[in-house]
Amino acid sequence: MIENCPLCLSSSFNFECKDEFTCCQNCNLIFRKPKSSFLGNGEKEHYLKHKNGPQFPGYVSFLKQAISPLLSYLQPSMKALDFGCGPGPTIDSILHEYKISCDNYDPFFFRDGIKSSEYNLIFATECVEHFHFPKNEFDKILDLLKPQGYLSIMTELHPGLEKVSDWYYIKDPTHTTFFSNKTMKWLSENFLLKTIYTDEKRIIVFQKP
Repeated sequence: MIENCPLCLSSSFNFECKDEFTCCQNCNLIFRKPKSSFLGNGEKEHYLKHKNGPQFPGYVSFLKQAISPLLSYLQPSMKALDFGCGPGPTIDSILHEYKISCDNYDPFFFRDGIKSSEYNLIFATECVEHFHFPKNEFDKILDLLKPQGYLSIMTELHPGLEKVSDWYYIKDPTHTTFFSNKTMKWLSENFLLKTIYTDEKRIIVFQKP
């Protein structure tokens, strides 16, 4: 039994459940237990089946959504990190045209990819929904982000507990945590982040104070 929200750490008294999903009434995160067959090597093998990488134009265009809101802020001297880049890092090649250096980190494929103690830009694209313990991951990300730095998150925002069972995004068995606009507001308030852009659907960009 899950006793605390994996993001805000609220107790189960704040939980509402439906099928395999639990919704925290404090931060509005919806989460489910990771499937045992998709832990460890099973999860890694699943990611290797994805056709993601700089050689796929559609994937490049998709990821540019996370970069476009930052175009007016980009400077060649910046240092970026693609957090959870997967087996086919792509953001680094996109940022190359802006003369920005980008490190690649992924717990399965680039475990030693964090080369700096601080970054001006961190991208978490299509990875936060894989976090089993999102509070720990956000603590790590924000420790790596410089003051005045930017965090760009890409993840499909959930439609609410009553509709989540019919949502296409849950069909990926490695998706375990689902965020909403309310969850993003909780992140902003509790980590003291300034929201500089959101499309209220998939993309949100925070600035660290």
